[in-house]
Amino acid sequence: MLTAVFESLRMALDAVWAHKLRAALTLLGVVVGVATIIASMTVIAGVRSIIDDQMKNALSANVFQVQRYELIMFGPHDRERERRPKLEPELADAIRERCPSVRAVGVEAWAEWGGLTARRGGLKSDPTIQLAGGTPEFALNNGLFVDRGRFLADIDVMSGRHVIVIGDDVVESLFGTIDPIGEYIRIGSDRYEVIGTFEKRGEALGQSQDRFCCIPLSTFFRIYGKRSVNLTVQAWSAEVFERAIEEVTEVVRVERGLKPGQPNNFYIWTPETLQQSFSNISRWVSVSAFGICAISLLVAGIGIMNIMLVSVTERTREIGVRKALGGKRVSILRQFVIEAVMLSEVGGGIGILVGFLAAVVINHFLKFPTPIPVWSITLSVIFCSAVGLIFGIWPAMKAARLNPIEALRHE
Repeated sequence: MLTAVFESLRMALDAVWAHKLRAALTLLGVVVGVATIIASMTVIAGVRSIIDDQMKNALSANVFQVQRYELIMFGPHDRERERRPKLEPELADAIRERCPSVRAVGVEAWAEWGGLTARRGGLKSDPTIQLAGGTPEFALNNGLFVDRGRFLADIDVMSGRHVIVIGDDVVESLFGTIDPIGEYIRIGSDRYEVIGTFEKRGEALGQSQDRFCCIPLSTFFRIYGKRSVNLTVQAWSAEVFERAIEEVTEVVRVERGLKPGQPNNFYIWTPETLQQSFSNISRWVSVSAFGICAISLLVAGIGIMNIMLVSVTERTREIGVRKALGGKRVSILRQFVIEAVMLSEVGGGIGILVGFLAAVVINHFLKFPTPIPVWSITLSVIFCSAVGLIFGIWPAMKAARLNPIEALRHE
């Protein structure tokens, strides 16, 4: 039996090799479908690995945020969401007074993304500086550490001092090897004294995490205007983390005048939130990738069936000779089925290679890891085998049922 299978495989390879261009064109659909699955699943796995690593350090232990809006990565913003009232800094005082499970509450506000450049003399940073206004809890609650100097103190916020703590990219751009503590920089037309520098954090999702600075919240409001803030809340321990979220939610609802049954007009953000959002998005991306794959494999399957029917027609006389010499239906059926499956598997192998190379290139530029999911390869092989089997069975049956006398007469 094994010998017969190997013989059928050899004959199938000879038949495919005899029509290389026709086989290559037939396999395009399989290649596109499998490459789509491999590339998309590999990129998703790389992004997930980065997000999982970064979310571990996104906030300090037992910290969550109260934000004005949900984390919406795709889709339009509804009008009700846009009409939400701002989160006021005074909410922090209410939380401190009425939430026994809360250890610390910080307040932060951010300038609009991009367009800000830090300057010192003739030196400039990249024009993508993120500027935050914060309270002394900003660094602790956001998992940030000061490398040199100090962080903001209560007196800095109370007096609205023009002091600043800068990220590592800003240090390298403006100071190089010079100690920046006590020096002055400008952001816009405003001058700040550098009192501290943040430890280097590196990159996440292809973006530097060190292009940011923090100034006192009061100074930020005076320069950029009062706006909605984020509240960073640290629970006393992991055991009371969920209780702290419940207490803060209740206090914020009361302070914002929400009645029982009304939905929250604010959002509680935890490190797991982004992971859940990404999981939802990756689920839809996966469905889309499988949809593309299914369509490509359907087209490829029709192509495989067509090429196998043409092959049966071209080899009708050969089939007649085999039957006249005692060849059995099952051996002819097996040969054509193996040929169809092999065609599909060759396309699948090329698709796996193309998809992985595409993912490597994408992840190289975005600086993601490239962990190719083994299950996606297994699934691709199963799909290809199924396509070859399903769409190759009819031509194989047609070949096996040929009348040997009529087949020998075929020209």
